[in-house]
Amino acid sequence: MFHDPALSAPIVFSDLPKDEGEAWMRKFPTHSAISFVGALTYAGYNDVPVNYLVCEDDNCIPVKYQREGIQVIEQASGRNVEATSIRSGHCPNASQPQKVVDWILDVAGKA
Repeated sequence: MFHDPALSAPIVFSDLPKDEGEAWMRKFPTHSAISFVGALTYAGYNDVPVNYLVCEDDNCIPVKYQREGIQVIEQASGRNVEATSIRSGHCPNASQPQKVVDWILDVAGKA
């Protein structure tokens, strides 16, 4: 799947300035479209605990669908998903990297 930076950046990097979002978008490689429609071949969430960083301002995967995905994982695995919410667009690693680092360190510290 090909990404046009000018069209995709406002969705994927909605919380960054236009030029910065487009610059990040140009770094994206071509993405396999089959990953969106193909069957899941291994549900790793059944074997390991899951933590999820909910991006409240995500224009790519709205928060409603993120939370539905968390419920799917919880029902399939029989375990609680530890969810943390932040005010961020789809790629907080670009727009709020320190929050992502802090979250990862917090999750790792609990393991």
